Amino acid sequence: AVFVLYFLTRKSELKVRFVRKDEISECAGYAKNIVSLGTAGFIMQLTNSLVTICCNNVLSVTGGDIYISVMTIVSSVRQLVETPIYAMNEGTSPILSYNYGARRPARVRKAMCVMSAMILGYTAVMWSVIVLAPHALIGIFSSDAVPALKQYFAAFIFMDLQYIGQTVFKSLNKKKQAIFFSLLRKVFIVVPLTYLMPYVLHMGTDGVFLAEPVSNVIGGSLCFITMLILVLPELKRMEQQK
Repeated sequence: AVFVLYFLTRKSELKVRFVRKDEISECAGYAKNIVSLGTAGFIMQLTNSLVTICCNNVLSVTGGDIYISVMTIVSSVRQLVETPIYAMNEGTSPILSYNYGARRPARVRKAMCVMSAMILGYTAVMWSVIVLAPHALIGIFSSDAVPALKQYFAAFIFMDLQYIGQTVFKSLNKKKQAIFFSLLRKVFIVVPLTYLMPYVLHMGTDGVFLAEPVSNVIGGSLCFITMLILVLPELKRMEQQK
C-alpha cells in the first residue's frame, strides 16, 4: 500500500493527491459511482466467504473434518485456476468502459469477443486437465481429493459465462444487473442447494460438491443470456445513431 501511494503521488505520469476539505462535496458524486460499481465485486467476494461457511457447516455434519480438508484443497485449486481469469477480466474492463463511453460499439463488441475467446480457451485447457489428469493439480496437496475435485469442477466452463456477463455489466455501468447476478448464483442458488442436496435429496457430501456445478450452469447461463439481451441491442442502437 505504501509503495502504491508513493508511486501514484511521486512517479506516475498523472500524479494524484489527497482531496481537500472544500472539495469533498464536489467529489461525492464520483465516490458514489465508484462505490456502487465496486459493490458487485465486493458482493462476489463476500458471498464466496458465505458459501465456504455453509459448505464447511454441512460437510462437518455429513462427512467430518476430512471433508472440510478436502473442500479447502479444492478451493485452493480453484483459486489457482481462477487467478488468470480475473486478470483477463480486469484487463478487458477499462477497454470496454472507454470505448462504451466514447460511443464506439464496434470496439466494445470486439473487446467482448476477444475476452470471451481468451477466457473460454484458457478454461477449456484447465478444465481438460482437471477432468483428464486431476493429479497434475491435486497432487500438490493430496490425491484423496480427486473425486471431489472432479465433481466440483464438473461444469466449471459455465462459470465463464458468469465472469463474462459480470465484467460487461460492471464495465458498462450497469450496476443493478452486476449486483443482482453477484447475489443470484451464490446466495439464491448455491447456498440453498448446499443444504437441499445433502439433506433433502440425501446425497451426502457429494451434494455439497455438486451444488457448485449446478449453480454454474443455472447462474452463469442466466447472467450471460441477460447480458446478450440487454447489451447487444443497445450497441446496435448506438451504431445506428452515428
